Amino acid sequence: MINFGMVSWIILIVVLLVWGGFWLYSYLLRKNNATMISQEDFQQTMHSAQVVDIREANEFNSAHILGARNVPYSTLQQGVPGFNKTQPIYLYADMHNLTGRVAKKLREAGYEDIYILEGGMSDWKGKVKRAN
Repeated sequence: MINFGMVSWIILIVVLLVWGGFWLYSYLLRKNNATMISQEDFQQTMHSAQVVDIREANEFNSAHILGARNVPYSTLQQGVPGFNKTQPIYLYADMHNLTGRVAKKLREAGYEDIYILEGGMSDWKGKVKRAN
């Protein structure tokens, strides 16, 4: 006879382990391939960096950090465009798991100064360009 209470606990534990593993993987991608940067530091130094929004075009077009360039994650899957290797790259999106993947791809392509905005676009308090 199947004990559905036990099965429910097993399913819950498996889901938590998978979620925890995904979170750890995303964290390690970010930690090993980029430096997290606070909003304050981002705002103070973004004028000397390449600010890259990796969200899809429709998200970028609705609102983005003023001065950012849109290079969607889906585009980066086909290859890394020619960024300037002498300037830092500041990445942001809504989810950190995407920025970690992009940072890894950039690191593998020879880029070294890679930063990820803490909190991403969803926590951004600076200037934003919005669609009309």
